[in-house]
Amino acid sequence: MFQKFLEIEVGPAPWEEECAQVGSDDYAKRSPMECAVYIRQLGRIFGVHAPEVLSFVRRSFPHDFGRYHEVVACMNAAGHALFDESRLPAQWDHAARAELAWLCLSDRYRRLLRDGDCELLDVPALYRLGTIPDFPDHPVAHWLALGLVPMPTGPALAFH
Repeated sequence: MFQKFLEIEVGPAPWEEECAQVGSDDYAKRSPMECAVYIRQLGRIFGVHAPEVLSFVRRSFPHDFGRYHEVVACMNAAGHALFDESRLPAQWDHAARAELAWLCLSDRYRRLLRDGDCELLDVPALYRLGTIPDFPDHPVAHWLALGLVPMPTGPALAFH
């Protein structure tokens, strides 16, 4: 019999990917970004549902070297029927790789602005959005994230 609400830790990133390690210098910055991108990828795999049915959230847990972050699948009985651990990804998909690249570049531009090393008009429009763009799950997504290819404004890549 199912519990009223079930939580399953699914890791901070796809299981074959390297991720930020607790205790490392860049952990506090990298881990939340990786978890956010992993949550978005899980949404592409399992669909987006009402939070009480199935949702993915970042949780913090104690560790000898400080706190560490994991993504947790939260679900009720209906959500449990939708969730299948065998569908957890081994690797980042194309969209997730693009999102990670975009987050790193966006953070870099924010630091440059904060330190006065550039002006807002020097920052490409793609990195002034404030939220992660919806990149396609297509190999060109990484180029889009780097600003090497302009972001499509319509369903241009949906037909490839």
